[in-house]
Amino acid sequence: MERSNQIGWAQVRAGVFILITLLLAAGAILLMGQKTKLFIPTSTIRITMKNVMGLKEGAPVWLAGVDVGVVQQIRFENPRDTNEVLIVAEVDSKAHKKIGPDSIITIKTRGLMGEKYVDILPSASYYDRPVSRFNGKAVHTLDDVAQKAGVTFEKLNSIVDNVQSGKGTLGLLATDTKLYINAVQLSSELNTLAGNINRGQGTLGKLARSGEPYDKLMQILSRADKTLQDIQTADGSLNRLIHDKALYTKLVSLAEKSNQAADDVRELNRRLTSKDTTLGMLLSDRELYDKGLSLITRADNSMKDLESAAARIKAGEGTAGKLINEKELYEKLNRAVDNMDALMVDIRKNPGRYVKLSLF
Repeated sequence: MERSNQIGWAQVRAGVFILITLLLAAGAILLMGQKTKLFIPTSTIRITMKNVMGLKEGAPVWLAGVDVGVVQQIRFENPRDTNEVLIVAEVDSKAHKKIGPDSIITIKTRGLMGEKYVDILPSASYYDRPVSRFNGKAVHTLDDVAQKAGVTFEKLNSIVDNVQSGKGTLGLLATDTKLYINAVQLSSELNTLAGNINRGQGTLGKLARSGEPYDKLMQILSRADKTLQDIQTADGSLNRLIHDKALYTKLVSLAEKSNQAADDVRELNRRLTSKDTTLGMLLSDRELYDKGLSLITRADNSMKDLESAAARIKAGEGTAGKLINEKELYEKLNRAVDNMDALMVDIRKNPGRYVKLSLF
């Protein structure tokens, strides 16, 4: 009976030990699952970069500072053609929907010398069917900063060398003794000038030592103040300009009328230039302009023809020219007219000579 009790107690202890071990194992699995996103739906993204700066597989992937995935693989994508490196990462499927073409993907370091991780700036859009291929953006490293600092120090050393050798403006300022001598002379002259002013010599000295300029200035200010008071108290034009509200009202009215006149002028100009009016058509219609120009051209040609005909008539060419310029033709026409006149007179006197009437 005692042996069976001992065996039962040993079995209980073994069972408790196994149960504790299973609980610890389950807790460890849960912790590892949370760490590696084992029980969360994930998606695969591929990131192409020129330099991964020491990023290692298993490094975390952050989206806006939140751990959403882990780097699974790092390799050269196509070493025969390019030097780009492909980063394959598993991220939370929900977080993947906030990663888009406008997301900025970089590799950063925790602290100054901490581990590397992939940092992703979320997209401005939400994608129900997100893309899985992205291009990373290179960032400046400490080596880049040190290299630029080295270049800057080299330039500074070159500038210092030029200054020490007397090259350039700074070099002349640092090495030219004439500048120092001129500065000493200027300082001496300034000291002399200050001494003269303190002794009351010269214009500046008199202004500084004598009270007369101050008194005159005060007198001028007093007269100006009295003049202003007279203007304010007098009933003259200036006082009315300052205090008369009616004048202000008239000026405002005049300004309004000026604005109205300007509007009327603009309206008149609009009507004059509008194609709906006769004057507007005269000013803006190209066809009417062309017709007018053609009419002027024809009138000019007609005047030229008249001038040419007049010149020919004056020269005695043609019938009209001979009628005007030949005296013989004029005399013949004159005689013919006289004969016709005499014939008409004779017909009236003796009609029987020319007209015979017979009834049978």
